[in-house]
Amino acid sequence: MDSSHANGFKGDDLYSQLDQCEHVQLVTRKDWAGFICMALDKASTLNAPLTTLLEKQLGALRTRDSYFIPELPMTIPKLVTGFFINSRNVEEVEEVLHPELHRIMSNIEMPKLLPMKYQYVHVRRGDYVTSDSTYGLIGANHYRRFIRGDLPLVVGTDDVSSAASLIADLNPDFVFSPSDSTAWQALKMMGLAESLVLANSTLSWWGGFLASNRGKSVYSPSPFYKGDFKNDDVLHYKKFTKVDSRFL
Repeated sequence: MDSSHANGFKGDDLYSQLDQCEHVQLVTRKDWAGFICMALDKASTLNAPLTTLLEKQLGALRTRDSYFIPELPMTIPKLVTGFFINSRNVEEVEEVLHPELHRIMSNIEMPKLLPMKYQYVHVRRGDYVTSDSTYGLIGANHYRRFIRGDLPLVVGTDDVSSAASLIADLNPDFVFSPSDSTAWQALKMMGLAESLVLANSTLSWWGGFLASNRGKSVYSPSPFYKGDFKNDDVLHYKKFTKVDSRFL
């Protein structure tokens, strides 16, 4: 794994707990792999077929789309990258995934100020601000529809500055960002929420996976991405409640 693709969270945080999982090989930090990936991404925009052929020669298995299910190679790849939120992939192995994620989460310490019961809203900004036409920025009027009056409101975001006006609009009781919580803590907070309103992000998706498997309400935006209606269904886990997206 590499840290060069990190946005707000510390690059080494997401794989700090993977040694607790029984179904993965030992993960090491290799920033050079990230730089190679960025170069291949650039090359793909110029000549996609040639880049795919080169990746195969390098032993890389890569998916650049959240909905794409790759054809597995005959030999174990040297590098695997992807979004990993295709519900069809996840549902095939969820009986393995959920216990392992639960075991990892049991070792993650929650922020001390957080109440026992709360609702959680996740707001994705960061690089989405410059990719609005592709991913879309979800607005306050989207979240406001599902906020309950009987629970403290927690907002988690990767970019407090870009989300400042939305946060002010929602007036939450708590705000968490990469400056005061890790990615694993964000996942755990989402997973333990009584009600969770997802952003259109991979971190949100996995937080929703955890919360919905506790029988909690999880609201997922549809379409998930502003610029993609065609493949939207595969991004919605069976236990999510799909709601109409309201983008800015």
